[in-house]
Amino acid sequence: MGQGWRRGVAAGLAMGLLAAAAQVVAVEAPRSDADAERFALRAELFEEYPHILPAMMSSANAGFGGDSSRAIANHMYSRTDAAALADARAKLKVEEHGKGTWLLRLPYVNIAVFETAEGLVLIDTGYAPAGPVLLETLRRLSSKPVHTIVYTHHHADHAFGAWALLGAGEKPRIVAAASFLQELGTDVRLANYANVKLNDQDPRDVPRSLDGLVLPTQVFDGESLTLSVGGEDFVLHHARGETADHVWVHVPGRRTVVSADFHQPFLPNAGNGKRRQRYALEWAGAMRAMAAAQPALVLPMHGPAMTTAAEAQDKLGAVASALEAVDRQVVEGLNAGLLQAEVAAAVKLPPELATRPDMEEYYVRVQDIGKMVAREYSGWWDGIPSHWTPAPRVVEARELAQLAGGVGKLVERSAALLETDPALACSLADWALAAAPEDSGVLRAGLAAYANRIRPGVPAQEINVYVAHMAELKRLLRRAEAG
Repeated sequence: MGQGWRRGVAAGLAMGLLAAAAQVVAVEAPRSDADAERFALRAELFEEYPHILPAMMSSANAGFGGDSSRAIANHMYSRTDAAALADARAKLKVEEHGKGTWLLRLPYVNIAVFETAEGLVLIDTGYAPAGPVLLETLRRLSSKPVHTIVYTHHHADHAFGAWALLGAGEKPRIVAAASFLQELGTDVRLANYANVKLNDQDPRDVPRSLDGLVLPTQVFDGESLTLSVGGEDFVLHHARGETADHVWVHVPGRRTVVSADFHQPFLPNAGNGKRRQRYALEWAGAMRAMAAAQPALVLPMHGPAMTTAAEAQDKLGAVASALEAVDRQVVEGLNAGLLQAEVAAAVKLPPELATRPDMEEYYVRVQDIGKMVAREYSGWWDGIPSHWTPAPRVVEARELAQLAGGVGKLVERSAALLETDPALACSLADWALAAAPEDSGVLRAGLAAYANRIRPGVPAQEINVYVAHMAELKRLLRRAEAG
């Protein structure tokens, strides 16, 4: 009776939270012609500026620790994109880590699979294009049904591949943290902003309602939940990290931890300026908890497995130490009266961590993590008095252009700084754009400044921001030239 009662409560909680999430998404985000145009122009930019793709691929971690696919990268919500489906099938690699334990390594992301006496347990299901090859692979690995799916969090690359399993008749229990539905609902509500603009997804693919999505059938509140499947325990731990609904899994009988996105094979993605708040200190605490579980095997959702206890202790501890160091420096800087921007700019990794390969600034810079921590501990105000109620940006920009002797002077100076100070060149191009957004010379100057900013070694998320801005500049330039 106890187990059944608990399942009933959990299912009831899921239904209640689903209803609440549906209220959040009461009005669907309208489709935007401008979004579709920007998405198409983004693809054109890779042809017009052939240095962009090599810059993005200059790191060994260019596939987020795995293989890569441009088709998948921009179609993570699509169940029908032929190129994305084909790449998922062609590039999947299956790793066996002991009897009945597999890590399915797709472009950008992994899925963990455990075979038990009662059926298969999946940790995540990947993105939507992974669905068919996931089904095919599970059928090849085992004759057992899919008993349980655990969603580690709501992101596009983790919780969207189960549709193919359900379409083939599987009826798994699907478990997530209680905050999963609220987080997913927020992304759906902000489809044009969160998923198209900030996540570079095809606007034709992104979900605009919860209808048709494969949602949890059971959620849990609190810090942990133990699931028993086939006589084995799977202990789910909720800790805010990359997302508010983040979950990692301990399988004590196999001395295994599934670390979800808490571990990546590069500097942790705790400073992504295009996502909602990330929680660096709680993230570090989760890493300490994983290490305390003494795993002999760690299966991350990005990058290769850790296959020895020593490797696990070293890498889990390094991430915790890095995040704790950033948090400590931010707290000290804020308490010293520095501006948030000054605090973040001064953040550094400790010397013993800075040269580690798994601390490469592939996706974000350590200063970006500092910005995220400072935001968590602060309000929206950046500490500059005039920014509390500032003059409109266009007014500031036109005044600056007038002081410079005209917008053309800003453009000239931006061009002169391209090689010596590319960051300042982009700032001046931004001011010129704000002052004269329909001036074709200004738009071309912005394209030149940001194209120049994209170089090998620049973090991937930073490059994505620059490419997205260039697509918007191209869109405006076409309008300006068309009259």
